Amino acid sequence: MIIDIHVHLMGLKPEHGCRVGKKLAGGPAYHFLTRALGLKGVKREDLDDAYADRLIAWTNLSELDGIGVLAFDGVYDANGKLDEARTQLMVGNDYCVEVCQRSERLFAICSVNPQREDAIEELERVSELGAVAIKTLPNSQGFDPADSRYRAFWQKMQALSLPLLTHTSFEHTVPPINQEYGKPERLRPVLEQGVTVIAAHCAGAGTAHPFREDFGTWLAMLEEHENLWGDISAMASLSRYQYIRHVLASELARERVVLGSDFPVPANPAIFLRKLGIKKVRELARISNPLQKNLEIFRALGVDEAIMQRGATLLRLP
Repeated sequence: MIIDIHVHLMGLKPEHGCRVGKKLAGGPAYHFLTRALGLKGVKREDLDDAYADRLIAWTNLSELDGIGVLAFDGVYDANGKLDEARTQLMVGNDYCVEVCQRSERLFAICSVNPQREDAIEELERVSELGAVAIKTLPNSQGFDPADSRYRAFWQKMQALSLPLLTHTSFEHTVPPINQEYGKPERLRPVLEQGVTVIAAHCAGAGTAHPFREDFGTWLAMLEEHENLWGDISAMASLSRYQYIRHVLASELARERVVLGSDFPVPANPAIFLRKLGIKKVRELARISNPLQKNLEIFRALGVDEAIMQRGATLLRLP
């Protein structure tokens, strides 16, 4: 099975458990995405359903056997209560599960911040609802994965056989609280509890941070932890394009990465003009389905089928 394990669910409605801060709700990113997704002119109250419908249609019209659809938990204070002032983005677990129930090719990757007071209860609840993994973004959700207070949470994840898909290195989109929380070395306590950890972007710091790199730390950690993996999400985009070359150049990395897109981050074949040539770039640019475009760009770059299909072996699929 070919599964894109890193596809974001977007939502605006509070009744869907969604929350979008002012920095994201009406800024350039919002207007860019609505245009890029062909949703310009759709009323805000209709955007949640329009986005979900578009996601299902693109999946069904692609070669993908499925996609991992990501919820996104909020920020919590020292007492484990939702910190509304610092929560810039939230996409509810129940909404994620409900959208995924609309298609057998969508798989819910729920999000639980271990700082919340009911973290273990919520973990058990989404497990019962059919979550195939848990997504976190420590930089922007404001928690340190290395904090010993979360040990029981990681132990429960391991007991439930739920893998962790977590952002690593710098975060560029959701306003960060502490970028240090994304350092891959902070995942060691999680890995020591036996949790299968998929480091999003293989801890590549991104185009905007060329002098503060974490990819090498992730690569070295693969030797230490057999339950550590990475995904190649956003590596067909301007934000992290340089890392796909490093992944493919390492035999160890090739054996430990899985397919992802980071959709709706746009895949752009023109970035690889020198390697692919103008004819291939034009061919790829004509692909209108963004999920299929991401897949085909990676194939053209030399990403093999083992990488494409490996995600299905790591997620807790039905």
